[in-house]
Amino acid sequence: MHKYRFVFLSILLLSTGYQAGAQSKQEREYQEEATQVKQEIWDAKNPAFARTDIPEKYANESAVIIALNFTLGADHSRRKDHIAMTLHQRVKIQDKAALENYSEFNLQKLRSGGWRSGYKLTSYMGIRVIKPNGQQRDIDMNDAVSVKDEQDDKKQKIAISDLQVGDIIDFYVRMNKDASSFYSSPDPLDYSIGEKYPMLDFSLNVNVDRKMGVSWRYLNDDQSALKRSQEGDDYVFSIHKTDVAKVTDERWFYEQRALPTLRLAYNGLKSKEVTNGMDEERIRLFLTYEIISVNASYATLPLILKGFPDLLDDYATRIGVRKKEMSKRAIAELAYYYIRYASLYKETGIGSSIEVGQQRKSYFPREHYTANVFRALLNRYDIPTELAAAVPRHVGTLQDVVSLDDLDYFIIAYPDDKPMYCFMGGMQSFPDELPPRLEGQQAYTVSVTGSSKEKNASFKKITLPISSADQNAEEEKINVNFAADNLQQLKIDRIIRVKGQYRFNYLDMLLYEDMLNDERNNLRVTSSRDEDLLAYGPYRKRSGEFDAAFAKARKDMDETVNSNITGEYGTKPTAVTYFKVAEHGLQKQNKPLTMHQSFTMDGFVKKAGNNFMLDIGKLITEQIALSPEERKRTYDINMAFPRTVSYDIIVNIPQGYQLEGAENLNKSVSNDTGSFESSTKMEEGKLILTIRKVYKHQHEQAGNWAQMIAFMDAASDFNKQKVLLKKI
Repeated sequence: MHKYRFVFLSILLLSTGYQAGAQSKQEREYQEEATQVKQEIWDAKNPAFARTDIPEKYANESAVIIALNFTLGADHSRRKDHIAMTLHQRVKIQDKAALENYSEFNLQKLRSGGWRSGYKLTSYMGIRVIKPNGQQRDIDMNDAVSVKDEQDDKKQKIAISDLQVGDIIDFYVRMNKDASSFYSSPDPLDYSIGEKYPMLDFSLNVNVDRKMGVSWRYLNDDQSALKRSQEGDDYVFSIHKTDVAKVTDERWFYEQRALPTLRLAYNGLKSKEVTNGMDEERIRLFLTYEIISVNASYATLPLILKGFPDLLDDYATRIGVRKKEMSKRAIAELAYYYIRYASLYKETGIGSSIEVGQQRKSYFPREHYTANVFRALLNRYDIPTELAAAVPRHVGTLQDVVSLDDLDYFIIAYPDDKPMYCFMGGMQSFPDELPPRLEGQQAYTVSVTGSSKEKNASFKKITLPISSADQNAEEEKINVNFAADNLQQLKIDRIIRVKGQYRFNYLDMLLYEDMLNDERNNLRVTSSRDEDLLAYGPYRKRSGEFDAAFAKARKDMDETVNSNITGEYGTKPTAVTYFKVAEHGLQKQNKPLTMHQSFTMDGFVKKAGNNFMLDIGKLITEQIALSPEERKRTYDINMAFPRTVSYDIIVNIPQGYQLEGAENLNKSVSNDTGSFESSTKMEEGKLILTIRKVYKHQHEQAGNWAQMIAFMDAASDFNKQKVLLKKI
């Protein structure tokens, strides 16, 4: 349950790409190093990794981690940071589910980040199988099958032959990372202690060179469990635990807020100190004085600010008011959309390549950039602003910060007597909306105008708002017909409308080309598409390349739509006959994101003599079905956001048949955590179902889990309901 995740079905091994022309030499060097690592780990005399017996109380567990050891060493020399990590596990496999988990490992063996990234990584792995009779077999890593073999990207997989229930699998991963201090700091460490299987022995040892410095926090545990010392030139952090219980609360679970967690960030060359976290004063100074100092590095800032007045004039003309009569809130919202367009949708600088495919939709701007640009633009219209910083919910609280990089930065504008929260996280972001990860969190805010005394006096801590279940809604209207020539095939016409935080769930169903056109039309920009994408003049050949990329993305959408329907219903449609995004929902004052799908589906209707049985519950897509183990809850429930899902379903009864069993579809479960309600009525040969499921809060205490189970079970039970089409 830690940031450097190497276990279970997939093990990611990042390592350096080998240069063409020197492959054989570097491969030999790699093999020599792999042999040294193998000897170091297998020859280590750690009694925890010699154990083979399992306590009787764990006899019925799927697997038991006999020993897990994580070590990390960090040092600095010649403007290079070097990180070496090793994860070593010894696991007893006790049923077929665990056997499947450990029967194959997927490896990304080789990779480099290039000179601009300033890092290279090299990884090694070893696997050993111990049979119940004590027979031991080392897996030959040369037997790994290449999945991808490029200069800077080599992926492999290896199957563990003859692995059986009752065996012990012992494996390690060693990863070395060298990074230029000039380009980047080493990745922080977030290590949470707890796995899906119980652990008999756990140990962690971290050694950091004093020249690097470190900021740390140890959370959710007795502080005495973490031992700190100084050994020579190293700061040392160590933890040793025995008999660590398994973690079953994998759904809606923030491990860093629940499990014993060591958080560690390197101070780099700025400070050689060891500090217990990032204190409030350091954050205040950064927020008040340092963020705003980076404006000068934004060469595009004057261009962006220059383009807004004309846009504002056009908008005022469109709505039939004088610019001076426009409300400051309307100006602030328009400024938000304009900056979103200028920083995400269009290009602001020539590069070697410009992404216009599906990847482009996931772009997000630099927070410092948009915060400063937005603040500077609003200041021109005398709209007061504050800079704000908050910690994402999955990270923890303001008291858990170990690095300034833990924080999200954004603007709070005051166009009137109501604050306007302005966080720009992506192409679908709205003004006066926070991302789910920040809702309900505490934040620091400060005004960066005025004297130092005034700035310091403005610094305060606030609690950010939380959206409601009604604001985050998915509404589906579904019309179901039975194929005339085959009553066992359904024709489903489905319209989906989503608003609030729910719209981010459907980003994969949108095309960047269409989003760009919609954004340009909403703002009525005067530039051409090719001008926005810098595909003119000496770069005009890009226009044809972009046309080809857009055409490919549109063609690929057929597979995306098919996959989306399959994922939601748990069954692949026999055919998708229609798909259209009717509304992109890119501006909150316009219509919500709206999609229209038509498809045919087999497997929902089964013949029963002269009659037919319809799995009518499946029409609301798959619902959560809790396993017996999931019904016990230890830790609090942390969901993305409060939400409402509703379905209005019309089932057209084929002529010559009548429907029986609809009375079993009426359900109503409601409590303080949420609800599930369904009702039916017959009307002119149609069965009309109205269904509504609500999660009232983003966070619930573990003690409220039984209430959540009540309405989730009702939805799961509805999912299993059938009705009979009886021949008249």
